[in-house]
Amino acid sequence: MALITITSDLGTRDFYVAALKGAIISNSGLVNIVDITHDVKPFDIKEASFTVKSVFRYYPKGTIHIVHVNSTDGKDKLLLAEVDGHYFISFDNGFLSLAFERMPHETYEINAEILEGASLLYEDAIGQVVNLLVKEYQPTDFAHLTTETINLRLMQPITSSGSIRGTIINIDNFGNAIVNITRPMFDQFIGDRRFSILANVGTTKEISKKYGDVDEGDMVCLFNTSGYLEVAINKGKAENLLGLKIDSPVLVLAD
Repeated sequence: MALITITSDLGTRDFYVAALKGAIISNSGLVNIVDITHDVKPFDIKEASFTVKSVFRYYPKGTIHIVHVNSTDGKDKLLLAEVDGHYFISFDNGFLSLAFERMPHETYEINAEILEGASLLYEDAIGQVVNLLVKEYQPTDFAHLTTETINLRLMQPITSSGSIRGTIINIDNFGNAIVNITRPMFDQFIGDRRFSILANVGTTKEISKKYGDVDEGDMVCLFNTSGYLEVAINKGKAENLLGLKIDSPVLVLAD
């Protein structure tokens, strides 16, 4: 049975997600649809890219991932990308370049006849694309390779021996701040030296393995399951207590 995931900013209050799922089922028959989240902040392709990049490898190759976020900036185009054996259906709004740090080489624009008469939700067009993939059609059968797409870049850490200046790229449901500093980056530029991590009004001098390594209410830093540095408060919200937000700087300095 085909496996489809959906990540969206459509919420669950309205009929939009149900309509999208109905169109997929009507076109493809019995399929297995997994909801990643429908609570991406409206139009926030940065959050969507972080979510999808963090989760898609947990699914088997051949999975079809629908990313229905910020369709209004999609320039009336529907894109299909193939990355590491996974398919990604999204709009031409920069999502793909953010999720994979560059536009995937195998990026296709869906042919115009499939989009003819498409609604604002694009539910039937997406349903048709899913159906063609489920039936093992090749992307070139209903789409064409393209390089004429929106390309965006995330801010990259500024590094030197003994220092890393990163930025917060996501704040999760617990108010934890995820920073674009990875473990290999930390090992390369800080290594075994003593260090300090500064996140607005918060400071710590250690990397923990779990939140409970510090007392409740204390700041804790660790590398999360996605491999990124996370700034948190044990049993609290770092977002509020430390005054953190997306794009806020986080410094790691060797002492």
